[in-house]
Amino acid sequence: MVANNAYQLDPDPLDLSVLTEQLTHRSRDIWIGNDNMILNTRKCDGKFWDLVNEHPIHPQFLDVIKLSGLYCVYRSRRPVIDRSLITALFERWRHETYTFHFRTGESTITL
Repeated sequence: MVANNAYQLDPDPLDLSVLTEQLTHRSRDIWIGNDNMILNTRKCDGKFWDLVNEHPIHPQFLDVIKLSGLYCVYRSRRPVIDRSLITALFERWRHETYTFHFRTGESTITL
C-alpha cells in the first residue's frame, strides 16, 4: 500500500489584503495551467536611434551624457532585448507592493 504523501502547494497569498490583484495576475494563470499565453513585447526606440545616426549628438552634450553615467547606453546602439527575461520578470512583478516575487524571496528595484 502506497501512502499519499503528495504535498499540496497553494500559490495564493496568505493575506489577500496585500496582493489584491491576485485573481487577475499572470501567476494565477500559470498555477491553474494556462501557461501557454503569449506575452507580446515591444521595442519603441528605433526612431530615436535613427535620429541619433542622422544627427550626431554635439560633443558638449556627450560630455554631459558621460558625466551622467549613461554613455554606455548611448554607445550600445539598439541593444538586443532578451524577451524571455522580460517575460519572466513580468510574471513575477507585483505592482501592489512594487516587488518581484521569486522562489528565493522578494526583491525590489533600487534607483
